Amino acid sequence: MGNKRSKKKIFLTLSLLLVLILLAFAVSFKIYTSNYYATDSSIVTDIKWQVRDRVVSYSDADATVFLPTNQKDKAVIVFYPGGKVEFSAYGGLMYTLAAKGYICVIPRMPENLAFLKIEAVDEIRKNYAEDITTVGDIDWYLAGHSLGGVAAARYLAEQAAAGNVSSGDSEGAGVAENGKGGSEGSPEVGGFKGLILCASYPADDLSELGISLLSIRGSNDGVLNLNKYEKNKKFWPSHAEEKVIDGGIHSFFGCYGIQKGDGEPDITNVQQLETTAEMIDEWITGE
Repeated sequence: MGNKRSKKKIFLTLSLLLVLILLAFAVSFKIYTSNYYATDSSIVTDIKWQVRDRVVSYSDADATVFLPTNQKDKAVIVFYPGGKVEFSAYGGLMYTLAAKGYICVIPRMPENLAFLKIEAVDEIRKNYAEDITTVGDIDWYLAGHSLGGVAAARYLAEQAAAGNVSSGDSEGAGVAENGKGGSEGSPEVGGFKGLILCASYPADDLSELGISLLSIRGSNDGVLNLNKYEKNKKFWPSHAEEKVIDGGIHSFFGCYGIQKGDGEPDITNVQQLETTAEMIDEWITGE
């Protein structure tokens, strides 16, 4: 009898210890995620005002959508926010892209961490199914900043592993030429024709996928681990293109101030957003 009571006591003690460890982890994680980079709304609002005749936007519990007006839609871009950055901080870039003809979507991520909701785009497609039918047959691109880009790459790797890959048209037109993202007939993974990374890199091997990749980084980035960035180029698909913004930094792909450890910018936040949008537009259209 005494032996049974002893085992029961040990079991209860270990169970209590496990609960305390999990509780401590949950509290620590909440403290960690509560310290995030908030949106510099003054910059986003100013950009919104500048393009007010060309872009409309709306938000709900799942995402913010940016719609071009009075022009032909070029493509859809779903953008995964950087880690511990408020998702609305990327409104400046999305307004700038939408003004060029791109339908842009920023998913809301739990605790501002895209890795907690890698499949966010699936939820968007489900919840906006009726709206998507009105978009027509245009290409979709997945994009992300920093850890959001890593999460976006992970999503595509998982889609490829699940066999969700199309080979392009029946003529076998092949993959995009010269790294461009808009070549007709190129394959898709998870419904996406290409991946756009801003100050980011894939941690998963995408080298065997036929999609295109565009990597953009700032020359003065003090946050991006360049050694790992260069090392992980082996994971890039064969049709990849790299662009460097002279004087750009890690933080200026969004509007949230300057991140701890980042470099000194030689250009303004708005200038980097405009340059980024121009690079993406040129890559997708090939013009």
